[in-house]
Amino acid sequence: MEAIHKRLDKIEFHMRLLAKMKEEGEYPFYRMVIEQGLTEEELIEVYKLCAEVNKKMHEQVEEGLLNRSSLLTHFVGMLNIKLDPLAAIKALKAQEKLYQELMETLLKVSPYR
Repeated sequence: MEAIHKRLDKIEFHMRLLAKMKEEGEYPFYRMVIEQGLTEEELIEVYKLCAEVNKKMHEQVEEGLLNRSSLLTHFVGMLNIKLDPLAAIKALKAQEKLYQELMETLLKVSPYR
């Protein structure tokens, strides 16, 4: 019975995300979340990861560090396994203005741009 409730919660969460989508290209990250079957908790973890890596990036800037590859390593290593890292970075860059600078930085240091 608990498994049914979890599945229903995930369906309801996905429906809320779908309701936010006006155009197909407007919310590419939400579309990826739905396609890969992430739960609401997993999405929250991705956003927490973004906030953490964003904070580290700003700390590195303040310290004068130039190499940002450790940020990419951390992000990719901690990203939910259901998500392709490069696709997630591009989708987040397109959708989430709050993390646009971070995603641009991660793309710059990515060998797979």
